[in-house]
Amino acid sequence: MSQEAGKRTARLWRRILPSNPSLGQTPPYMREVDRKDAEILGALLFEAFSGTIDDAGQREMHYVQKVEAILDGRYGDWVCAASWNFIDHGTLRSVCLVSDYKPYGCPVIAVVATAPEFRQRGDANTLLDAAVRSLAMLGYSQCCAMVTVGNHASERLFSSCGFVPDSHP
Repeated sequence: MSQEAGKRTARLWRRILPSNPSLGQTPPYMREVDRKDAEILGALLFEAFSGTIDDAGQREMHYVQKVEAILDGRYGDWVCAASWNFIDHGTLRSVCLVSDYKPYGCPVIAVVATAPEFRQRGDANTLLDAAVRSLAMLGYSQCCAMVTVGNHASERLFSSCGFVPDSHP
């Protein structure tokens, strides 16, 4: 784990969604997340977060349970139409899961993760753009994400996709 005794702080980031979104192009290897993907998504999260600032010291089964909880609506209604993943030649590369978590007042990007061997290829940016576009097309006016303070890669990703840190601590 990267921070002392697993103590991490997160900050809420928000984004206003476009009022007239375009459909855009979906790459052929990108598809909506399917409920039956929970196990492989959990394995991806375990691999993606291992040794990073977001490593909570959990086992792979805990990540599978976390994915199942998101897909089952325990973190607000899962927004399937805005949750995307990359599967290239049968290999899961990246995922973006979205839920409509009522306490935030808008949908939340619950997780964005990329397998280490596929980082720096633009997957996370493409998935996040697709999620934002999908949410706008579904009629939402804004969305948000909780980003671990000090996760510079996530901070750069969300900033590059039009998110800004919430001014309320």
